[in-house]
Amino acid sequence: MSQFSFLRLIKPYRYLVFGSVVSLFAFSTLGLALPWMLKIAIDRVIPNADYGLFLLLCFGMLLIFSARTIFFFISNYLMTYTSMRALLDIRQKLFKHLQSLSLRFYEEYRTGKLISNVINDVAQMQQLITIFTSIINQSFIILAIAAVLLFLNFKMALVVLALLPVYFINFYYFRRIMRDNFLVLQEKMSEISANLGETINGIKVVKTFSKERTECREFFSSLRPTLDLNVKLGAQSVTCWSITDYLNLLVYLLTIGLGMTMVRSSNMTLGEFVAFYTYVGMFVAPISALSIYAIDISRGMTGAKRINNLLNVIPEIKEPAKPLKIEKMKGHIVFKNVSFKYKDVPVIKNFSLDIKPGQKVALVGPSGSGKSTITNLLLRFYDIQEGELSIDGVPINRYSSAAYREHIGVVLQEPFLFSGSIRDNIAYAKKDATRSEVERAAAMANVDEFVTDMENGYDTVIGENGASLSGGQKQRLAIARAILKNPSLLILDEATSALDTVSEFLVQTALDNLMHDKTTIIIAHRLSTIKNADLIVVMDSGEIVQMGAHDELMRHPGVYQELYNAQQKVNS
Repeated sequence: MSQFSFLRLIKPYRYLVFGSVVSLFAFSTLGLALPWMLKIAIDRVIPNADYGLFLLLCFGMLLIFSARTIFFFISNYLMTYTSMRALLDIRQKLFKHLQSLSLRFYEEYRTGKLISNVINDVAQMQQLITIFTSIINQSFIILAIAAVLLFLNFKMALVVLALLPVYFINFYYFRRIMRDNFLVLQEKMSEISANLGETINGIKVVKTFSKERTECREFFSSLRPTLDLNVKLGAQSVTCWSITDYLNLLVYLLTIGLGMTMVRSSNMTLGEFVAFYTYVGMFVAPISALSIYAIDISRGMTGAKRINNLLNVIPEIKEPAKPLKIEKMKGHIVFKNVSFKYKDVPVIKNFSLDIKPGQKVALVGPSGSGKSTITNLLLRFYDIQEGELSIDGVPINRYSSAAYREHIGVVLQEPFLFSGSIRDNIAYAKKDATRSEVERAAAMANVDEFVTDMENGYDTVIGENGASLSGGQKQRLAIARAILKNPSLLILDEATSALDTVSEFLVQTALDNLMHDKTTIIIAHRLSTIKNADLIVVMDSGEIVQMGAHDELMRHPGVYQELYNAQQKVNS
């Protein structure tokens, strides 16, 4: 795995893992003494009624069990802590990586699948971390007991050990096929998660069109294949365990049969046979555990593979090795022969535009003309593919994206709000904003007009994406957020479209104050709102077809005049 590996994941906690393994070794090693004590009890204590030796053995067993309990607790505690910290690390790494990806990735990768990656796939890896320690310990136990068996009776031990490869062939075969099935199952569950999230987000549309029954049928239909896969995986797991159980039975029968012969021919004492049989039971136990581990290992490896695939997505936006600092942005924007394609479809073609500091520029044109793409390139949500885009004479890819965007304020046509309070949503623009700063920005955006009627005022929790607010109220909150940021460059995507006439007038006044001495780019659908723009850029099919002030454009037949006259007819 190029960016993520299991060993790399636990490397920061290698000393904790080592401590856990050593404690588990101690726990298992102490357990090896118990069958030998049983041998002594049968061969020496019982025939001779040696109560002194019996009491000594009892005291020894008590000490061993007490020590084993302590070592088991230490091992289990260290491994639990390590696994939880490692999972925390991978979730942080995964979330940080997701933040670095461009908008294109989020347009192509469904939200529900991402949530499944961050939550479910990472959780499945916990099994791997726990099993990792167990497998090391089980391997140690197998080798240690194999040595003891060879010491006790070399011939019988060779017969038992001859079946060892069959165990591992059984484990490897079922682990491989279960891993492939788990991968298919996880992909299906991710799709179901994505569909579920989409349906819940669009519940108003579902109810409007009375599609509740249809959505239920489709949901149940998508769940059906997962039932079949889970049953199949369960059957494979049971089959693996059953074969292992049959192999265990064969080992026990061979041990008993050979042991009877050995004891009868006086080549082995009864105590040695009982000890050998007990060690065989301890020998097959960790091997049998592998058949149980098979399904957990397959599940964990599937989660690791899906996480690795996500981490291998290369961020489109390349950050500069030595980013330039921005003390203060003047806002001189120059597009020079910029072209951009989306999935090999040209969106922007040979776009050139010089926007002076403090100038108010409106981008207009029919839907799909490339207006939003221009602002996305300016925000560096995408990197330009041809040409050059510079701010204050410096290509924007020379700045770090985070530092560069600190100087830009955006008000979208459909603002997104978080589920916290009104105050938190406004303060999102400035982490160290004071209470008075937040309320001043809110007053400028006419937010206080509706907040004063709420019982908890600015501490009112607004629900997911402002579910408890009207469209106009959400828009005003977004404007207040931009006002609080006080950026050098302002992008307004039809910022007053959701407001009523009174609110629009009040907010437009606030926006005028906000835009003062700031370079402003306005994406306009209602052309009546941009009459006072310094420059109106008319776009069509990704190209500039007209450019000038409102009065100038209205004097010449063209796209702008047609759009403006069409809107006037609709409004009249």
